[in-house]
Amino acid sequence: MSKTTNYTKELIDKFKTKYKLSGSDFWELNRGGRELMIIKHNAVERIAMQEKMSWTLTIENFAPDVVVKCCATWKDNHIESFGECTAQNNKNSFPYAMAEKRAVDRCVLKLLNAHAYIYSDSEADDFKQPKESKEEQLISRGEK
Repeated sequence: MSKTTNYTKELIDKFKTKYKLSGSDFWELNRGGRELMIIKHNAVERIAMQEKMSWTLTIENFAPDVVVKCCATWKDNHIESFGECTAQNNKNSFPYAMAEKRAVDRCVLKLLNAHAYIYSDSEADDFKQPKESKEEQLISRGEK
């Protein structure tokens, strides 16, 4: 049984409708006894573009840990957040890109009042969408 909050469900329904996202842009992840809702990074980017959000990035730390600061603006709101990437929380060869994704996604979700209710898949390697069977893929695309 899902423990996802009503507010989280409302956000996801709103995002699907308002930004034309599909069910495959979201998934539930059980982590430490909690069920987290995860959104694809590219879905977060599509939302930001549709809402005409803007941001600037600054590299705050280069080594050994990469830290990128994002300053984002939407309407009259301004928010800052950091994205970090270390050998312990990243398995790919692009630490600067990963730190940037994390910083931007955090800002976008904060501006939408969704941070801590919905997490981006860029937050952690183990937040990646699980592999679906062929039948599950058809169902999530609405073809079955």
